[in-house]
Amino acid sequence: MDKTYLRTTSMAVLLPLAFGANIAVAEDSNNNSFMELEEIIVTARKREEGLQNTPISITAISSEGLEKRQIISMDQVSNITPNLTINTSSAFSGSSQTPAVFLRGIGQTDFTLNTDPGVGIYVDGVYISRSVGALLDLVDVERVEVLRGPQGTLFGRNTIGGSISITSNKPADELSGKAKVTIGSDNWLIMSGNISLPISETLKAKITIQNQDRDGYVTRLSDGVKLGDDNSTSFRADLLWTPTEDLSFYLVGDYTTARENGAPLSLTQVNEAAPFVVIHNNFVAPGLVATLGNGAFYNSQYVTENLYETAGTEDVYSDLDVWGLMLTAEYQSDNFSIKSITSYRNLESEFSRDGDASPLLVNMTSDIYNYDQFSQEVQFLGDGLEDKLNWILGLYYFEESGENNNIVDFGYLQFRSGGTVKNRSYAAFFQSSYDITDKLTLTAGLRYTDEQKKFDPVTFVVVQRVPLPVPPFPPFLNYNDGQLLVPQGEVETGVKKWTPMVNVAYQWTEELMTYATFSQGFKSGGFTQRIFPALPAVPSFNPETVNVYEAGFKYSGLEGRMRLNGSAYYTDYSDLQVTVQIGVAPTTQNAAQAEIKGFELEMQLIPLDRVQVEFGIGYIDASYTTLDNQVVGITLDSKLPGTSEWTLNGAISYNLDMGNNGTLTPRLDWSYRSEFFFDANNSMREDGYNLVNASLLYDYDDNWRLTFFIKNLTNKTYFTHGESILDPAGFALVSPSRKREWGISLSLDF
Repeated sequence: MDKTYLRTTSMAVLLPLAFGANIAVAEDSNNNSFMELEEIIVTARKREEGLQNTPISITAISSEGLEKRQIISMDQVSNITPNLTINTSSAFSGSSQTPAVFLRGIGQTDFTLNTDPGVGIYVDGVYISRSVGALLDLVDVERVEVLRGPQGTLFGRNTIGGSISITSNKPADELSGKAKVTIGSDNWLIMSGNISLPISETLKAKITIQNQDRDGYVTRLSDGVKLGDDNSTSFRADLLWTPTEDLSFYLVGDYTTARENGAPLSLTQVNEAAPFVVIHNNFVAPGLVATLGNGAFYNSQYVTENLYETAGTEDVYSDLDVWGLMLTAEYQSDNFSIKSITSYRNLESEFSRDGDASPLLVNMTSDIYNYDQFSQEVQFLGDGLEDKLNWILGLYYFEESGENNNIVDFGYLQFRSGGTVKNRSYAAFFQSSYDITDKLTLTAGLRYTDEQKKFDPVTFVVVQRVPLPVPPFPPFLNYNDGQLLVPQGEVETGVKKWTPMVNVAYQWTEELMTYATFSQGFKSGGFTQRIFPALPAVPSFNPETVNVYEAGFKYSGLEGRMRLNGSAYYTDYSDLQVTVQIGVAPTTQNAAQAEIKGFELEMQLIPLDRVQVEFGIGYIDASYTTLDNQVVGITLDSKLPGTSEWTLNGAISYNLDMGNNGTLTPRLDWSYRSEFFFDANNSMREDGYNLVNASLLYDYDDNWRLTFFIKNLTNKTYFTHGESILDPAGFALVSPSRKREWGISLSLDF
């Protein structure tokens, strides 16, 4: 990190920077009022606790904090969370609803049904198992919690790097609601609203709806179609029934649909010596010269100088329909409770990409992606020994099935990859905390998981349009129509694993707590879905495991006007799964050992009344320590994907009280991310960037709110996605960010 950024960091700590942390009005012993930070309640350990009383590394953002930052989608949370990276599209998908999430250097780059996420995403306690459809809009959200490190005891399945937990607002006790309209650049229009309806003293309902439309920002030169647009509608219905004070039933149904033009991919490089490019230019292009002239040849002429333009012509789209049902039943007594969470989710999605970004057919992919999941979790929670002991015992069952039909077309050759999966997982877990003294607390937990995965591949050549002589081309480029690329028939793998956790916390004073944790997490193995050239069997990969050692502190001072939380960690990463490009096929393999170490530091401060301060910094030092002899595409010098060495954020705001005329709050937000690679091959990278957002909020009587905001104030261009198959396919693509945006939001609470 250079001296410029160190100076910037120092200034950010000293200046009154604010991210709009919630504040409350308190009184001192002399009845003088002053502002203090409002307590944030989290459920990171499956029970409600204050953020400062929870001895784990966690970033929590309330609904008000999200609104003040203009955060409307999950990917934007990464700008304010140290050591979190969320890329907006998984490699080679073309889907605009498929994020690649990394936390403390652990995550995933692929989207297939055989590739599990490394960071678990949960909505109201329900695990979202696939990355397709996981780029969630944050509509009517109570809070977002980012839990760092493996959550191998209480969350378990595939939370090896951490989890992102989203909690929705429940129906209110009284007739109330909210309506909000946002307009802005690129014909941006968001209309959202919710209403709570108390049907009786014991039965309450709520309806939430949002529609978002926005033009794309990467223009296809051939027809003017704009890629990267937003066109989605989401609906949610809640029903809360509390027949007694001790018993409640919470039923939720949700539905989201999106019809968009696909990820905004721009061509940055062409390798004319790549085999597929050579085939096109020598065997296909001569027949197109009469109509296309020199444009029949695939070369650097299609690398546009303007990243916001593309020469592609293939039909690209990103369609999504996902719906779900959840029923939470809870019984609570004085020192014992039972909670059941039952959920079903179904997703149907189709998406495509123009991989060559030209008028030619050199590479195009499309996917039909369908799956459904069912989960059942039962939690038993209790207290004892005069409230010195609390414990949780849980049982968990999960199953999913899905099919992915993936078409890959190289012009002269088209083949299909994919197949069907059937996965299931059983788990039992226990965690308990005991107050050894008034200051010292010991927490220990253990989870047993039994997972099974089944994959039935369907991979074959659809058509080879141009016969090729063998020399000088590699033999794998010559196929027959209908030829299988891998034998059909179901393959199966599984794992049975114990994952422990031990935590010690010491409350030195009312203001200061320190803690130390050892935790273990794992992610099960699986199979590579995309196979080319032909192989005698389906490639498989083994489970990966992390052991994490962490120490941290939480400090609250200045009479509730300051919070300072920090943590440092060391991760021993074994058999880590990396997805590398082998030929034209993204292939998952185990890369042996790695170690990751780093820290996070977050601060919220009210130095003066009406001035709010928040600052965050994250550091990651990640490296491979040993590699398996069979690993292809990476070396000991390779960098882990999705991992910036430095992430920083800060802001400045001032709350101007205008008496009966409301309040006016100007605000400036800033974030920085150092360079990172999009893939394990380290072929595509983002060099790092600063982002500055500004807003002006007028709040009248806590009911009417008018906000004018500008995102990317400095008009910075950075990459939100990158992919490359320079050899043998011959292309490299990126998704540029939107440039400077403006918007106006008007909301009414009633």
